[in-house]
Amino acid sequence: MDTNVLKNVLKEYKLFVKESSKNFIIKCPFCGDHKDVRKQGHMYVSTDPNVPKAHCFYCGKSVLITTLIDSITGNKETSKKVITPEELNKTLKKTQTVQKFKERTQKYELPKIDFDSFLNKRLYIKKRSFNKMEPEDVPNLIFDFATFFRINNLEMTGEKGILSSAEYELLQNKFIGFLSRNHSIIFSRCVDDDSWFKFKKIPLQNDKLRMLDYWCINGPNPESDTIVLSEGNFNIICESSFDSLKIKDNVRLYAAGNSFSYQSLLQSVCYDEDLYKCKVIILSDDDKKPKDYFNFKNYNSHIIQNLEIWANKRGKDFGTCPLQPYLYKDTKFL
Repeated sequence: MDTNVLKNVLKEYKLFVKESSKNFIIKCPFCGDHKDVRKQGHMYVSTDPNVPKAHCFYCGKSVLITTLIDSITGNKETSKKVITPEELNKTLKKTQTVQKFKERTQKYELPKIDFDSFLNKRLYIKKRSFNKMEPEDVPNLIFDFATFFRINNLEMTGEKGILSSAEYELLQNKFIGFLSRNHSIIFSRCVDDDSWFKFKKIPLQNDKLRMLDYWCINGPNPESDTIVLSEGNFNIICESSFDSLKIKDNVRLYAAGNSFSYQSLLQSVCYDEDLYKCKVIILSDDDKKPKDYFNFKNYNSHIIQNLEIWANKRGKDFGTCPLQPYLYKDTKFL
């Protein structure tokens, strides 16, 4: 792959932002990138000939470098100067088996969230994020369960379904859903805080690898080895919005397992992100035993470079604002 030709094309069409050790960082030509010019540069174009791909961390678009160049220039001959068809085919054959294995589950389509529908759900997201996030900014968010089930041909009620008619109606009217990263489960939450029925996990399909699926928010630095883990979705929504730890620019991923098992969550994140050594930050509830984190660190010492456990002085967890983080109890000696 000729990275010099690639770089010149990106500069010629005024997309080039900067260069990192493994990528050219550019403005995404597919979504137009962030509206604020100062924050543009979300598409990462690989300079590794073994990974001839480009991915936008703003809109999620992922394409081969040849497709990117063809779209930019409108000339298929230009992409051949960057990487020949022979080189491309050879690389794709090498990665085809790995890619098939990495696709753990079937992917589902998400219904669009419009401004006028489900006002109660929209207000709930704004309230829980303290007006820092709009529903459109929340990844894999579901308001309209009926449409989600319909467009994905999922039979959720009746003899073969897992939901009663009453549960189905409650989901549609009073619940929001967070579709997990690998689309195996929906983590749903009632927007009525006084309701006796607040949470429900809705399994959609089996994970082929039998790993813990989780909900996540991409950090702004996909090359970082820093990941932020928590039990609850709103913990990572608040921390990624407020950045109380002042680390956001160096975070690769915020992940919530909706489970007490950080061991399973770490395993799944490292697998999905191809991480072999990582810096782990856990947003802890204030009732956890420090010894559990020592055991977690010792068990995963071959993976974890550094571990920090933070709690929030102003509430039970990081879903309560204002956030006042502090190193949790004796875990500062980890």
